[in-house]
Amino acid sequence: MKRIYGLIRKLGATSKYKGYFFVAEAVKISMRHQYKPMHITKDIYPCLATKYKSTPTNIEHDIRTLINVCWEGNKSFLDEIAGYPLEYKPTNSQFIDMLAYYLREMEEEN
Repeated sequence: MKRIYGLIRKLGATSKYKGYFFVAEAVKISMRHQYKPMHITKDIYPCLATKYKSTPTNIEHDIRTLINVCWEGNKSFLDEIAGYPLEYKPTNSQFIDMLAYYLREMEEEN
């Protein structure tokens, strides 16, 4: 989790945002189930909502807020993580997938 939090911080977001923890957990879930198709609305949001005593709608909103912060905070690093210049803000599922893929690639390099 430390690596995930560090990556989110490099994107310009801090733990003052609820989405910080939700994105970190979603990335962890995504990495754990990398070979199984995961549906963000069916699999990830309900799981996080139960764990954090929230609702899937609030989870989705808080993650979207964090993506906005990262988009404004360090877009050049977000482009690096994506592997290409992003024209549009990524969706929640794209963002989580990009972070998970980037971290898996970093693990394989080490």
